[in-house]
Amino acid sequence: MNTISRAAAASLFAAAMACQPTPAAPPAPPASPAQPSPTHTTGSAPSASACAPFEDLNAMDTRTPVPLQPMMAWHQKQNMMEHLVAIQRVTDALSREDWGGVAEAAELIESSPQMETMCRHMGSGAPGFTELALEFHRAADAIAPAAAQEDTAAVLRATSSTLQVCTSCHAAYRQDVVSASGWRARTGESHAPSHHPR
Repeated sequence: MNTISRAAAASLFAAAMACQPTPAAPPAPPASPAQPSPTHTTGSAPSASACAPFEDLNAMDTRTPVPLQPMMAWHQKQNMMEHLVAIQRVTDALSREDWGGVAEAAELIESSPQMETMCRHMGSGAPGFTELALEFHRAADAIAPAAAQEDTAAVLRATSSTLQVCTSCHAAYRQDVVSASGWRARTGESHAPSHHPR
C-alpha cells in the first residue's frame, strides 16, 4: 500500500472511530477563575458537530450495515475496485474477441476456497451478506466457460448475471466501520484481524 493510501486509510479510521458512540464521560469540574477552560487542540477527537455529517448519512442510508474493522473495510473496498477492473477487462477483451483475455480477467473474480473464507469472515456480522457475496463469485464462474466456447452472447449473459448480483448486494448492504471491540460484540467472533492477505 503506498503512502497516500495509508494516510487516507488512517484518516478514514480516525474520523470513523471518533464518530462511534462512546460512553458519556463524567462532566469536567468547572474551571476556576484563575485557570482558563481547556480548548480543542490538534489531534484530539472531533467535536460532535464534526460527526454530524456521518450521523446524517447513516440516518438516510437504510441499507443493512456490515460491521467491519477499518483494515477489513479498506481491504473490502480494494477488492471491490479490483472486481470492477476485472469486469472492465472482460468487456474490453470481449469487444476484441480476445477469448483468452476474457477468461483471464474472469479468473480474478471466480469463486475459490480463499474467496469463500474471506466472504464469510467479512459478512459475519450481517445476515445474508455472505450468501450474496458468494453468489457474485459463483455467477462469475460462468464467464470463462462461455469464453472457451467463443460465445459472445453467453459471455454477456454471464457477465450481466454477475453484475446483477453485484448491484443487488450494493443495494442491500453498506459498510459500517467499527472498533475491534464493536466488531467482536456484533459478530461474536473472537479473532480481531489487523490485516487480511489477498
